[in-house]
Amino acid sequence: MPLSILSIAGFPYLATQDVLVWGISLFLFGLLVYLLWRLQQSRFALTRRQLKAILDSTPDPLLVTDDRNRLWLTNRAAGQALGVMPGENGRQTTRDVIKQRALFDLLQASSKDKGSAEVELPDGRIYFATASTIEVDGRGVGRVCILRDVTHFKELDTLKSDFVATVSHDLRSPLTLMRGYTSMLGTVGELNDQQRDYVNKIIVGVENMSHLVNNLLDLGRIEAGVGLAAEDVGVLDILQRVTGALQHKAAEKDIAVTIELPWDMPHAVQADGSLLDQALYNLVENAIKYTPAGGRVRLTTHSTATHVTFEIADSGVGIPAEDAARLFEKFYRSPQREARTEFGTGLGLAIVRSIAGRHHGRVWVESEPGQGSRFFLQIPLTRVPGL
Repeated sequence: MPLSILSIAGFPYLATQDVLVWGISLFLFGLLVYLLWRLQQSRFALTRRQLKAILDSTPDPLLVTDDRNRLWLTNRAAGQALGVMPGENGRQTTRDVIKQRALFDLLQASSKDKGSAEVELPDGRIYFATASTIEVDGRGVGRVCILRDVTHFKELDTLKSDFVATVSHDLRSPLTLMRGYTSMLGTVGELNDQQRDYVNKIIVGVENMSHLVNNLLDLGRIEAGVGLAAEDVGVLDILQRVTGALQHKAAEKDIAVTIELPWDMPHAVQADGSLLDQALYNLVENAIKYTPAGGRVRLTTHSTATHVTFEIADSGVGIPAEDAARLFEKFYRSPQREARTEFGTGLGLAIVRSIAGRHHGRVWVESEPGQGSRFFLQIPLTRVPGL
């Protein structure tokens, strides 16, 4: 006898046929959920395969990590260049697969800002790596890094530097000879005013060319790291030496050059004394050159527990932002009329940048047109490796 409802211990239960219908409905619902989940997974897998296919067609190595510094995605170029691929049994950490220290530091999740570095591989190839944070809803979820092979450009730069150094060295002897014989012209006979004027112009031209040659040779020596030696250099001593050497040029333009040092200034810094002297000389000379007559140039220092920063401030013509961005490039000279009236080789500030780089420091400028300029040279207080 069929029952519509059974009551056991006071609780109603569905009849047998109702339980069967309910079970089938539940099964169909679960199957639908499962199919939807599988569809979503297949779509995700398809999208990921498509993304990887696109990345594999890119010639530049690419690495993507998650917020726990695990390698999530690479392309074929990265596998060929670095020998790294995401692990099949879970994602591998960058510590396990990245052997280049510079690249490892770029990929760390703690590095929130965009960064770049040169990465040299064991086979001699050099890559320029750029990494930035992947953000979702304002939260960093990983890093993406693209590497560009710059080996060919580095080789060209080396060849160019070698060529410039060779030519500059070969020019030294004939320039010295020209200057010597030109200076002796007055000793072999009386010169009239026009002849003396021509001789003086020849001597000035030869001296300017010699200055350019010396700058090129200095720049090549600094970039090659030849003859660098660290020693204790007195901060006050080097500032006084530089200002003393330039006092005559400052006096010709009635420019006041002053040194203002804080009470907590470090007594000495470990650096190559001659190079540091040259860097500060170039900066102070540059300030005097582009400051109108009657102006002022001030030298001071700022220090932390690890670095000392030399500041050279002037009341000169100032520098537009578009020029300031390129000021430390080789042979770059501002198109400003005031800058063009002064002789320059376009290498003085490039030499300063190279000297700062050799000391693991940096140089920069803060300026506005008509408001003067402030140049900063920052170097470590203690000796750095390789110096």
